Amino acid sequence: MKKIAVIIGAFALLLPLTAIAKPLISVSITAEKEVTVSENGKKITKKVPASNIDAGDVIFYTVNYVNSGDEPATSAVLDDPIPQGTSYIPGSAYGEGADIVFSIDHGKSFKKPSLLTYQIKNRDGSVEKRTASSEEYTNIRWTIATIPAGARGKVGFQVRVKR
Repeated sequence: MKKIAVIIGAFALLLPLTAIAKPLISVSITAEKEVTVSENGKKITKKVPASNIDAGDVIFYTVNYVNSGDEPATSAVLDDPIPQGTSYIPGSAYGEGADIVFSIDHGKSFKKPSLLTYQIKNRDGSVEKRTASSEEYTNIRWTIATIPAGARGKVGFQVRVKR
C-alpha cells in the first residue's frame, strides 16, 4: 500500500510539470491616433489613445504578444478583425517575420491581397471576377513561424474611420 501511495504521489508531481512545459501566448491591443500639439512653443505630432475619433481619423492598432511559456510557439496565428466603420489602409500591416494575409469573408478564408477575389453576376447574366479592394477587407491574420519562450513582439495595422 505504501508503494502505491508513493507512485501516485510521483505522478501527481509529474503532471503539473508536464502541463507547464508548453508555449503560453498572451496578447493585448492598443488603438491610437496621431494628434498635433504645441509643446515648448513647437508643434509636435504624437500618438494618443483613440478614445475620441472622428470621420477621417487614422487609427493605429498594435497587437502586442508575449510567450510566457517555457517552450517556443510554432506557427502562431494572430487574427484581428478590421473594426466596422473603418477601412484598412493598404500596406500598413506589419509584423517582423510574420506572414500577413487578409479576409473579405469575416475570417472564413485568408489570402494575399492579389488573390482576394470574388465574383459578381452582371445584368446580362455574365459573371465577372473582381479583386477585392482594401476597403472590403474584414480581417487580418499574421502567422509567425516561431515565438521563442520568453519572447515578445508586436504586429499592427492602420485604418481610416469612414465618413
